[in-house]
Amino acid sequence: MEIQTTRYEAQAILFSAKIPRLALLNLSIGKCHDRLPTVNVWRNHGIESLIPLTTPFFDYQDWKVDFRLGGYDDTLMFGTWQAADAEILWLDSVRFLVNMSFGEWLAWLAQRLAALRAVSRAPIILATWSNEPRGTERLQAVADGLPAVYFADLQAACGEFNVPLLDSRSAALAGTPLSSFAQLVLARALACHWLPAALSPPIKAVALDLDNTLHEGVLGEDGVHGVRLTPGHAALQSFVKSLRARGIFLALVSRNELSDVEALFAARRDYPLCLADFSAVEVTWGDKAAALSRIASALRIAPDALVFVDDNPGELASVAMQLPQVHTVYAHPDADLTRRVLGFYPGLWRWRVESEDTKRVQDLHANTEREALAAEVADPADYFRGLQVKLTFRSDPTEQLARLADLCNKTNQFNLALRRFNLAEVAACVERSDARVTSVQLTDRLSDSGVIAVIVAMSQGEQLVVDELCISCRAMGRQLEDTMILTALQESAAFFGHTQVAFRVRIGPRNQPALAWLARLIGQSDTPAAGLHVLPVDKLLEFPPAEGVVIAWNDQ
Repeated sequence: MEIQTTRYEAQAILFSAKIPRLALLNLSIGKCHDRLPTVNVWRNHGIESLIPLTTPFFDYQDWKVDFRLGGYDDTLMFGTWQAADAEILWLDSVRFLVNMSFGEWLAWLAQRLAALRAVSRAPIILATWSNEPRGTERLQAVADGLPAVYFADLQAACGEFNVPLLDSRSAALAGTPLSSFAQLVLARALACHWLPAALSPPIKAVALDLDNTLHEGVLGEDGVHGVRLTPGHAALQSFVKSLRARGIFLALVSRNELSDVEALFAARRDYPLCLADFSAVEVTWGDKAAALSRIASALRIAPDALVFVDDNPGELASVAMQLPQVHTVYAHPDADLTRRVLGFYPGLWRWRVESEDTKRVQDLHANTEREALAAEVADPADYFRGLQVKLTFRSDPTEQLARLADLCNKTNQFNLALRRFNLAEVAACVERSDARVTSVQLTDRLSDSGVIAVIVAMSQGEQLVVDELCISCRAMGRQLEDTMILTALQESAAFFGHTQVAFRVRIGPRNQPALAWLARLIGQSDTPAAGLHVLPVDKLLEFPPAEGVVIAWNDQ
């Protein structure tokens, strides 16, 4: 409780529009470091003055980062490379342009990034800036040219808060041209945006209280037209609505009468949010922790993928005690501060928004109609035909690497091996001649669910070893697991000519659905143990796909 309270109090300093340096450095947050990532830093200007500024932001999320600093090196030879969780190229672009043109530098930089990518499977963050015409766009293109390379635009990060990026006086004092104001802004961006987005599973849902959170006042006391939408609360609602457009679920958790809440959203046309924006609504007088559990279940997500925002520290403490996995944010009376807390909350920011992200919210809303149809139709084949279900399989799909890495890292329930391949590792598997990466896309007449499964299989002697097998939670329960997995493995086994398929198993806290599926497949009554479980290919080839489902390969 004391640590949580300290975290809520620290929000005013950490997420201030103008970060107070002295208060930041003196900030003491309870240090229960759950993650200890290592980061290699390759640089040609100083980062030492910025690293202490990142510490309070990392403490806020229970991280302790080991920055391994290389020497100042304009050649980027990576001679002292050691395996790490992330790589950062911390570059002063101006230094390079003294001796070469911008185009020449970009070509050289692409080569050096490729050299680092060849030895490292960790995500790479290219942190630099450009004042050249279309320079930012061209740097982004260089980063996009390799898997798991991300461009952190230092100029844009500073511009968002109207602080100068450069100060000539800093070079002599700190070994970097970055201004003291820029160092504060960039420390927060590095700790709250860039590294969490590269290393952590993303937050999938934001659950919000209503009174004194989304507006000022109490609905039950002030009435529909008495609660106040201040400019700060209007901006907060607009920001929250933008999260939904990026594929993040919204949920409403409020102690009110449901009829009053419905009347509020129906009457208040000035509210950016409408009730339909919330994928789950829990308006009851009951326990909020129980409500959040129901929300996680309804959205088919784990509690640790959920952020809960409330103005009552007691409610937050109760949730933290009963559901310690749930992230909690204190809704400050200053709604602009609450908006900044959410804007910088680790795991909410993404390097890019993929089309698969936006499909998630749409797909959930189609489930109600699917469930109604399933209740009406007894024959599964008629159900599949009525829905016009189609599965599209793709072998080694280079255009889907980001989504496949997301599945490996986000999927908890139907994840057999829990290998957690990152984007660079998936890309490496696609390039290997002794590996097969298969994606599965699911569509029906109600929605395009997108790519919802990935199977990574390796050829090892007489065996096809399934090293990763993930199905998105939103595709579970549609009676398609056998068809998705076994159809993919039939093709892979035929491709390599194997006689056995071996499934790699790791026991995790939430992957019982995947373990139960494998137990049924191999005819085992108890939960499969960790290790390899072998199935003759003949048994695999006996499996017929589900009747009524359209099967396609590689967009045919």
